[in-house]
Amino acid sequence: MLWSLLPRFDKFVAPGVLLARAEQPRLFAELESITATLHEPMPRQVYLVGDVNAFVADRGGFLGIGSRRVMGLGLPLFSILTVSQFRAVLAHEFAHHYGGDTSLGPWVYKTQRVIVRIFENVRSLKGLARLAILGMMYVAVATRMKWYFQLFLRVINLASRRRECRADELACLIAGRRPLVDGLRALNGAAPAWATFWKTEVAPVLGDGVVPGIVEGFASFTSVPEIGEQIGKYLDTQIREEKANPYNSRPPLRDRLAAAETFSAGEAADDSTSARGVLDKADATEIRWLEHLNPEVKPGTLTSIRWDEVASRVTLPRWRKSAAEYSFVLEGVTAESLPEQVPTLRQIGAGIRDPVGMLLDPAQRAHRAGQLFGVGLALALLADGWTLTDTPGVFYFGRDGRRLNPFVVMDQLMADTLSAEDWRAQCAELGIGGLILGPPASR
Repeated sequence: MLWSLLPRFDKFVAPGVLLARAEQPRLFAELESITATLHEPMPRQVYLVGDVNAFVADRGGFLGIGSRRVMGLGLPLFSILTVSQFRAVLAHEFAHHYGGDTSLGPWVYKTQRVIVRIFENVRSLKGLARLAILGMMYVAVATRMKWYFQLFLRVINLASRRRECRADELACLIAGRRPLVDGLRALNGAAPAWATFWKTEVAPVLGDGVVPGIVEGFASFTSVPEIGEQIGKYLDTQIREEKANPYNSRPPLRDRLAAAETFSAGEAADDSTSARGVLDKADATEIRWLEHLNPEVKPGTLTSIRWDEVASRVTLPRWRKSAAEYSFVLEGVTAESLPEQVPTLRQIGAGIRDPVGMLLDPAQRAHRAGQLFGVGLALALLADGWTLTDTPGVFYFGRDGRRLNPFVVMDQLMADTLSAEDWRAQCAELGIGGLILGPPASR
């Protein structure tokens, strides 16, 4: 325990890519405007991070001596917030500096680390507890440390929740009540959407060395009506059902929104334009951020493209390569005969190579086989004059006002939510029943 109590140096690890004033003049102008209002110094370092969040902290040094102010700004903020809402978020974060919260933060953080180290070191002696006297000592120490740690967390998190409310109040005075309320709703609603956007839209194309605009893409993704409806439902559920937790450092969103409605509000000018305009050189900045996120990526190997280029430069080449490699699987298969292939998907999937570095189970291999037939149908639709629409959150083939997603069709056939009769009737209605799967060159 004494060894655990010895103070350690705070080794600061950069949480994201460092932003420079020369490259981001509009962003730093917004930061300076808020700090000037509060008569606070600017952060020494501003980082672009990957969370739907922002933070300020005093990091580095020894026992708080020699620490420096740092700030982190989540890349998604520039997609989902207006300029006024962005200013409210900045005001909230700088209010923590103004209130002295960040000066206390390093001490709280170090105390938490000390307690965790004590638990780890005491736990390492658990093997000696087989001796009666040592077992009694171990139980006594561990139990009291647990009680103390729980009490400590309750106390510091109670203080933290009160500091959050005070920061919200100051943000209302500086940036206005409505921007803060709307900004809080946008941040909390977009968090799960960001994870989905990254997994389904961005990650699949990075392997080809191209980067579509992340900020622009996430803004488009969240503006899709179906996705916006899901975000709204998630947010309503969170506001309605989130419970107060004594171990949380922030109050429930419901309480923060209710409190904000009671705060005095300043007369800040409303700017409803997107915060995307605050970020200069977005494409280059996003690439730098990705290179920091993935140290294995060699600088200069990623290329920025537009979202309307993803289909031609990434999606279609992958489909054609896959269909050519496994053309023997698609040979002789027509669109209307797809239901007949479902019973054979496990066997077909066993003959498809697993992705590099992965070992798929039989169900996953069967799903990949189903996706291969989806690729074949997609290429057949393109050859038949259908048009592919592939933008963030929107994917379908269209012709004459009708839409079709081949991959959804395969998923429904595999899940037995689309019967063979209904699919054949749909094929007859669309006039695609006789289409032979795969690209013309493979037929």
